[in-house]
Amino acid sequence: MKWLFRRSLVRRVALSLLIAFTLAWLAVVVYLYVSFRLTMHTDSGVVLLGRELNITLADVEREDVAVATIKALSRQINAMRASEAELPGEVAFMLQDHDGKLLYASPQIAGHALHGEPGRMVDVVLKGQRYWLYEGRSARWTVWVAEPNGGLSWVLMFIGSSLFMPFLIAFPFVLAPVWIAAAQGLKPLRMLGERIDTRSAEDLSPLGFEPRYAELVPLVKALEGLLAQLRGKVERERSFVNDAAHELRTPLAVIGAQAHVLARSNDPREREEAAQHLTHAIARGSHLIQQLLELATMDGGEHPQTQRIDVAELMRRHLAQASKDADTRQLELVLESPDSLLFDLPVPLFESVLRNLLDNAVKYVEVGGQVVVTLRHAEGALVLSVVDSGPGIAEADRALVFERFHRGADASTQGTGLGLAIVRQACQRMGGSIELAQSPGGRGCAFTAVIPGRLLPMPPRAARG
Repeated sequence: MKWLFRRSLVRRVALSLLIAFTLAWLAVVVYLYVSFRLTMHTDSGVVLLGRELNITLADVEREDVAVATIKALSRQINAMRASEAELPGEVAFMLQDHDGKLLYASPQIAGHALHGEPGRMVDVVLKGQRYWLYEGRSARWTVWVAEPNGGLSWVLMFIGSSLFMPFLIAFPFVLAPVWIAAAQGLKPLRMLGERIDTRSAEDLSPLGFEPRYAELVPLVKALEGLLAQLRGKVERERSFVNDAAHELRTPLAVIGAQAHVLARSNDPREREEAAQHLTHAIARGSHLIQQLLELATMDGGEHPQTQRIDVAELMRRHLAQASKDADTRQLELVLESPDSLLFDLPVPLFESVLRNLLDNAVKYVEVGGQVVVTLRHAEGALVLSVVDSGPGIAEADRALVFERFHRGADASTQGTGLGLAIVRQACQRMGGSIELAQSPGGRGCAFTAVIPGRLLPMPPRAARG
């Protein structure tokens, strides 16, 4: 019996159709009731019956014939009502001649003087019972027809019950084709699910599924796109692991070799040289591991936390730290920035961008060169540019310069090839971008990072005492 309560789209369609039929039934009931209320005084059943009786009696001249006609009609009408149990009570009749002489009155209204509106139906109460009363007049007779009034609830119940059976009969004929169409329409979706279910976890190849219906095209397209992203991610991770292992092999080999020299050599000069190489290899390995960890942290899916900070002040601090290496290589560091720029930023990510761009510029610019760092706010974004006078990057390498472990063929200094990859990943995590162009002077590189954000007003300075 659990299948009765199991969630199913086909069953949901059937339920929706049932609800639609119910609402349609209610709408028709309300419509017929409103129509009845609008026309009941001039066009209801009791009015039509009274009019026909009035027309029939118009040509009758004898009292006994008129009375017999009403009695016969009363028996016929009430016999029909008795066969339909939902109709309340019996229809009552009263007949008078043109002089006001009472000729006939049904028992339930006998002894009552009836007053209505000729040609119209009115609502009256007789002996505690409500009636719809019609009064018809001709040259010889005045006739009254009174039908028991069951009230609002009875009228609604009567209309609803009379419509229920037609709607009930029509429902299966509408449900059957809808059920078949829904079941057949979902069949390709079940086939797609089975095809995915039979795959192994390592199988990320294209589905190769051609949907028959246009509604399934976005789903299949999204799945194919997801599989393509996963294939790319797996391939990048595989390449990343291979490249990381390859890059770590070199400093580890140097460490092993120099450690062997330290252990075996007795020559102080040779030992000192080995110690220097060992220190350099350890530093290079530590730097590589730090960058790998930085990249792994940025690959996370969590939204980076922001904090309000004066970016101009942060820039000045980083340039002060970079100035030590710049002074050693006789480089000129230039900062073009407002006195203050208050932003909400993921500070660690922004510092990664700034630090790696500065390190990259200072490392590759020739002795006596220049590095210009510009910070500004433009078009709702924070724009950071680092322009150097170094040898530049060949145009063929510019598309690959942000890839992990990529180093140009003419690279003159040692490096891991991860700095610019970290810059791109950090910019993407902040919702921004990084671009590389040739320096305006025709020599060197111009890196421009654009990070979306809203410039915040600086808090008022405290008044000095």
